[in-house]
Amino acid sequence: MEALVLIVVLGVTVLVGTTLGGRYRVAPPVLLIAFGVLLGLAPPLSELTLEPDLVLLIFLPAILYRESLTISLREIRANFPVIGLLAVVLVVLTMVTVSLTAQAFGVNPAAAWVLGAVLAPTDAAAVTGLAKRLPRKLLTTLHAESLINDGTALVLFAVTVGLLTREAEPGALGIGEEFVGASAGGVIAGLLVGAVVVLVRKRLDDPLREGALSVLTPFTAFLLADAVHASGVLAVVVAGLVLAYAGPRVIRARSRVLAYAFWDLSTFLINGGLFVLLGTQIPRAVRGVTSASPQRALMIVLVVSVVVLVTRLFFVYVTAESVKLLHRRTVDRDQERGGWRVGTIAGWSGFRGAVSLAAALAVPTTTVSGQPVAERDLIIFVTSLVIVLIMLVQGTTLPLVVRWAGLVGDPERADELRQARLRATEVGLAALPQAAAEVGADEEAVRRLEAEYQRHLEDVNEGGGRTAEELARERQLRLAVLNHKRREITRLRDRREIDDLVLLDLQSALDNEEIRLLGRESTD
Repeated sequence: MEALVLIVVLGVTVLVGTTLGGRYRVAPPVLLIAFGVLLGLAPPLSELTLEPDLVLLIFLPAILYRESLTISLREIRANFPVIGLLAVVLVVLTMVTVSLTAQAFGVNPAAAWVLGAVLAPTDAAAVTGLAKRLPRKLLTTLHAESLINDGTALVLFAVTVGLLTREAEPGALGIGEEFVGASAGGVIAGLLVGAVVVLVRKRLDDPLREGALSVLTPFTAFLLADAVHASGVLAVVVAGLVLAYAGPRVIRARSRVLAYAFWDLSTFLINGGLFVLLGTQIPRAVRGVTSASPQRALMIVLVVSVVVLVTRLFFVYVTAESVKLLHRRTVDRDQERGGWRVGTIAGWSGFRGAVSLAAALAVPTTTVSGQPVAERDLIIFVTSLVIVLIMLVQGTTLPLVVRWAGLVGDPERADELRQARLRATEVGLAALPQAAAEVGADEEAVRRLEAEYQRHLEDVNEGGGRTAEELARERQLRLAVLNHKRREITRLRDRREIDDLVLLDLQSALDNEEIRLLGRESTD
């Protein structure tokens, strides 16, 4: 019963927080964390403990898989060197700077290295929730970075925890070998699971069974990689990218609509629930710190937050300057100025989230000799408040930074969408005679379909001479007629003139038509 109450409370909080955030233009994750803090002060949830395995084994694979299914593969290929630098080099650099800063405040060196590894990665859920209004190219880079750097940081975290508990003291070579092995194993596991799923779905045409297979895919990839001590995060991401590339050829329309609807809904609730759960842990973290005075602990939080931001901005600027030096002849002054501003936004979008908190909570309580782990409470306290501070400051000011940079949406997307619709319709018209011969369609059916395609071609090709306002009004007319049709079949069902199953069939056809007219809206 307690678990059910928690699920209901989280669900209601997510709905209220996201609704208020959308209405008053406040970043929903910020509101959800604030609501979580309030819930964490209430007696029923004041003793709630967020288990690390719940995030790392249940929430994280779902979030990463959905993100990898909807990411731009073209932009990843185009920006792979930059993504690699952000996801690997920047993670290591952040770990080092945070660790040295913490040691300067007297934190135990081993604990400081763990803290650095915990705060090194950006969070996919936080980036999705806070940076969704950015242009596609920049947002894809941030998404890809957050998908990959979790694996980098978790490998470093495992090594630093070994130092903290005195389980091992590997040198630089040992750390490098472990990182390469875990990364390679994760990629192989993801490729294997992705290939098997593609082969199965190629031969399967059942939306429910394909949907079930889609749900199992990320967790299978994660568990397979974990079984061989490889990176489960990379395994999930690679499996998702394999399905994203092969999906259009092997997954049917009904199965794809069902699967995407499931992942959109589930990750919406999971992302929101994670932010609320993160907030509930803040009061406990504040009460639990005993190895340092409140003033010293708060000072560490403030300084570490600044170091995390400055390290990221510095690295992004250096990377951008390096790219300009390599392409100096093809970069004009306007591009340089725009690149500097884009770099500022990329640096300002380095949010931390539930992955960092889960890693902090996963720090063991005792060493191998049975002694308490040094400053574990301080690690959890600093991590929790740094996450909240970064989201509050950078998350609420990001829209201002975007406006200052002068970035506007995604103008290339509309042109690409129009060209793709135009080309697809032309190919459909050209293939119409052959398709009619194959299915044995009569001439009248061919003429009707050809007229419909010609009309669609005119609409796409500069609207057939009509203005954008005329096209919008016609779309509104079609939607209004659909609404009348929907009300009529519902009335027929209410009067028992048609069966409920007949209603469902007709309703599905009307829904598909409405989706075609409205287009698929992004849930990001």
